[in-house]
Amino acid sequence: MKSERCNICRGRVGMVGIWVNVVLVVTKIVVGVTGGSKACIADGLHSASNIITAGTILVCQKFTNRQPDDDFNHGFGKVEFLAAAMVSLTVITGAVFLIMLSIKHLLIEPAAPPHLATVLIAVISIATNETLFRYMQCVGTQFKSQSILANAWANRADCFSSLAVLVGVIGARFGIPHLDPIAALVVVAAIIKISGNILIDSVRALMDGSVNHIYGEEIKDLVHGVEGVQGISGLKTRHVGQHIWAEFDIHVESLYSLRDADYIAARVKKLLHGRITDLEEVMIHVRPQ
Repeated sequence: MKSERCNICRGRVGMVGIWVNVVLVVTKIVVGVTGGSKACIADGLHSASNIITAGTILVCQKFTNRQPDDDFNHGFGKVEFLAAAMVSLTVITGAVFLIMLSIKHLLIEPAAPPHLATVLIAVISIATNETLFRYMQCVGTQFKSQSILANAWANRADCFSSLAVLVGVIGARFGIPHLDPIAALVVVAAIIKISGNILIDSVRALMDGSVNHIYGEEIKDLVHGVEGVQGISGLKTRHVGQHIWAEFDIHVESLYSLRDADYIAARVKKLLHGRITDLEEVMIHVRPQ
């Protein structure tokens, strides 16, 4: 059983991630524009990509928490992935625009050395994102939440993009003026990679892509540990909003009565719900053998 502190951290992790990154986005873009650093602007856009998963979860919460109705029998969980895909496309579009701007400054306009304030912002960003990474990693590990762990690694990636900004700005201050837009291109590449991965994951979830590669072995190990279960087959898993749905067959001795078989299936469900935080719905078919 998780401690009260762990539960509090889990309840706050989404909003903490959003507001920290909102502050970073605004600060980086403002300093980047006023300080003349394309890399800092790109880094701000990168921080915006960290808001996607947590932000869409909160924005779509009123839909995903609605009960299934006659029109949507399985609920509204996929709204989250639809929103994430749309935001990812928006961020990628902005990144492409920034690529064009950086190339223009490389080929046409000499890049003036950015203001030293961008160095301070880069250092603050590295420290902040590393702290946020460790916080989210702790919560995600404790609750075995893939979505929180994904957010954690997105913030770790932001550390590296801020490091690229730091290198670019320092290089520009020391007589290598084109290093700043080059650093911007490096950051933009990271933006496109992370946003592209989010887009791919969202489309995959919308198409009911399997998550057996994440949860399959754990589910099988837990099911095999239940007394009376002889085996498991036909495991199917998929994302429904923030949660996981699973369906599979369990094999039991043919000597068991229907009541006993149902009791075994109920124990399997209870165990899975207790051990796998993201698991919401489990459909079990009992197969005598």
